[in-house]
Amino acid sequence: MDTLGRIKDLAGKEFSLDVNALDPAAPLDSLGIDSLSFIEFMFKIEEEFGVSVSDEDLKGIKTLGDLERYVAAALVAAGKA
Repeated sequence: MDTLGRIKDLAGKEFSLDVNALDPAAPLDSLGIDSLSFIEFMFKIEEEFGVSVSDEDLKGIKTLGDLERYVAAALVAAGKA
């Protein structure tokens, strides 16, 4: 499964969302994901992918697509992709 697929799968489980209906370009708040829930979700993303997300980087993540691009870049930088 690709990075976005894994993120969508985790989001679906975490927030009880239909994985097939998740639009990677939709703002997180339109998916019903508030800031506290998103921070908790990020801990799961960090565990799943073995990457760390700084508070500064977290501020720039507004969609699942943003998150996928950040994780993919972090994996490349860490030599895991």
